[in-house]
Amino acid sequence: MSKNLFLFPLAARALPFVLAAVPIAGCSDLQSQQTADEDPLALFNNSDNGLASSNGLSSSNGLTSSNGLGLSNGLGLSNGLASSNGLASSNGLMTNAQSRTLVKYIAKCALMNGQNLVKADQYGAMYTFAGAVGVAPAWLTGSCDAGCQQRMTACLIAMTNRDGKHVAIELVSAASSLSAIGPTGDDTTYPNQEGSVFGNLFPSPPQLYACAGAQGDHAAQVKRFCIAGTGCDLITQTPACASTCTQTCTTGPGGKQVCSASSCKSPNGTTWAAPLTVYLRNKMEAGNFDATGGTDFGGVTVFPMTGGTSGIAGVDDGDWVQMNDVQFGAAGSATTFTAYISTTNAGNIIEARLDSPTAPVFASIPVTSTGSFATEKAESATITTAGISGKHNVFITFNGAANRASGLNGGGKSFGNISFFEVK
Repeated sequence: MSKNLFLFPLAARALPFVLAAVPIAGCSDLQSQQTADEDPLALFNNSDNGLASSNGLSSSNGLTSSNGLGLSNGLGLSNGLASSNGLASSNGLMTNAQSRTLVKYIAKCALMNGQNLVKADQYGAMYTFAGAVGVAPAWLTGSCDAGCQQRMTACLIAMTNRDGKHVAIELVSAASSLSAIGPTGDDTTYPNQEGSVFGNLFPSPPQLYACAGAQGDHAAQVKRFCIAGTGCDLITQTPACASTCTQTCTTGPGGKQVCSASSCKSPNGTTWAAPLTVYLRNKMEAGNFDATGGTDFGGVTVFPMTGGTSGIAGVDDGDWVQMNDVQFGAAGSATTFTAYISTTNAGNIIEARLDSPTAPVFASIPVTSTGSFATEKAESATITTAGISGKHNVFITFNGAANRASGLNGGGKSFGNISFFEVK
């Protein structure tokens, strides 16, 4: 594995918890793919995000423009996190579940894989928070200086997603102080540059910045909001990364071009020397659907998969799920629709439609048995409608006509478990 590629186990692990060249996840549920006491298996650079703007990294929950992320929250910069004066037990972040989620992400960002932060709350209950990214490992027992604060800020912003949905991300950085992460993430399954993040959230007032990357428009497709999106409280949007940051661009062994920032300038003229650049997958987690319907036989359910991703199960004949903001690019450039499925039931059909569950089908996948519900296969179909371009809501409908006579599941066998959808 390249030293620039970090992957962490998602729950059980479907794709490790991403940490860029570190995949990460959403802004509202700081729960990423691992629990507070989970021991992550890092694959450098892949991470997941789950630090929500509603869960601590916001003005409404402990991080206010008047105090920054500082001593009023029980968190100090001059003493190690493991000490009572570095992260207090009696007041601040350790005293409620929501704020402990932020502590989880502080530990995940600061500490290396294999390092743990063990802290008590005000009642003496002990918590273990696992390290992963390792941008400030010395903070465990020592101080966090200005450079440490910038690295921590970039990591925590990268881990933030407005609605808290899990989204895998890849992190890269051309900054010399982040050489352990590196500028050349070579995971070709993360092709889309979401943007770069930088600033310092510790002083009063905090300064948090994000710029949109070359493929920032793909963020909403996979349910990532904050870097190229809106509604993320204290994070200030700057002009596009191409003009805001100094970037290093390289082409990896798989042909993927990676542009990572070495420094970025905020609107007030300050140059920040520790930015992180975030890359996104094109695949959409099936469990991150925007709406569902047709639930005559029990309905679509969401289930957790290894690695923190979420899929769908319980899909029957007549059900549908809606995925918003899917990017088709220039007319005709998207040619394939894919579903990642595990099932023992053959004969059903997965259909894709534009902007309505009753619109004409633009791609149709005949489902075959994968042999077991533990074996996943990518089933693909050609996009047959010519000239689709731009952004659309995609409705994925489930046609069990071939199995209706079986009488199972109300008519039409269950489709199985589906982890991802992809248009490319």
